[in-house]
Amino acid sequence: MPAIIIILAFILEQKKFLENYRHWGFADQSSIVREALSSYIRELKTIHRKTQMAQKAKELVSEYTKDKELTGFTDLDGEDFLFKSGQYLQNGF
Repeated sequence: MPAIIIILAFILEQKKFLENYRHWGFADQSSIVREALSSYIRELKTIHRKTQMAQKAKELVSEYTKDKELTGFTDLDGEDFLFKSGQYLQNGF
């Protein structure tokens, strides 16, 4: 029974929000739905892109740790580099 009460409260909250669309700066109720859908689609695309990037990173981790062409610059890890007037300076010199 408590689940039904929560669902009804949520539905009533949505109804009240839609009824007060002008208060939230929307021209009409359908503009709220369009904006919500656009926001949801952007969020899904971001999640999808991040998931793909994580998957590709997992697939390529061995390449990045073993391939000498990709790991050649790791000898410089920890070196201090500065950028000044269009030139890179190592250790501030």
